[in-house]
Amino acid sequence: MDESYIDDRPNAFLYQRTMARYPKSVIGCFIISEDWDEQALLELKKKSEAWFLVGLQINDMDFDRLDIIEGIVRCQPEDVNQVVKLLNISPRSFVGIDVIDIKSLFEREKLYKFIQIHITDEFETDMLKKAANELISQLPKSLNIRGLLLGIESSESPSLDNTSYIIDFIEKNVAADDVYNYYCTSMSDEPESFRLRAMYAEA
Repeated sequence: MDESYIDDRPNAFLYQRTMARYPKSVIGCFIISEDWDEQALLELKKKSEAWFLVGLQINDMDFDRLDIIEGIVRCQPEDVNQVVKLLNISPRSFVGIDVIDIKSLFEREKLYKFIQIHITDEFETDMLKKAANELISQLPKSLNIRGLLLGIESSESPSLDNTSYIIDFIEKNVAADDVYNYYCTSMSDEPESFRLRAMYAEA
C-alpha cells in the first residue's frame, strides 16, 4: 500500500448504487443485492480510489463472485453498519491493526460471517464475561476457524487486563488450525456500553 492512503479518509465506507458521488475510502463496502455488476464495481473502485472492495451479503441470493470483489461478509441486514464499523479500524487504538492486516485476511479466505454482542448497564467485569460467552455461543459447535477479526468497543478506555481477558477467552474457546487472528479496540459514544464485533471464516 502506498502513502496516498495515509490521510483522513475512512478506512471503510458503505457505498450505494444511488449515490451521486463516491467519497474516497480505503475499503469500499457495498451491499451485493443492490444490483452491482462488474462495470458498476469497476466505476466504484475508480471513483472512490478504494484499495479493495468488500461485498456484504444480506440474503441467500446467488450472485457472480467477480474477481474484482476482494472479500465477502455475510451478515443480517440490520448489521450492515456494524460490519463497516468493524472494517473501519484505527491504527491509533489501544490495540491497533491496519488495512493491510484486513487485506491479508481476505487473501487467506474470501468468505466471512459476521456476529456481534452488545451489552449495556452492567458492572464492567460481568459485562466482559457475558459478552465473551454470548459471542462464543453464536459460533457453530466444533467450528474450525481459518481467519478471525475481533473488534472490542467500550464506552471507557479498555484496560490491558480486560483486553487480554477477552482475547485469551476467545482463543481458548475457538478451535483453530493455522488461524489468522486480528484484534482491535475502539471507543463508543454510548454510555455504559460494551460491544464485541467479529467476522470469521470457516475452514
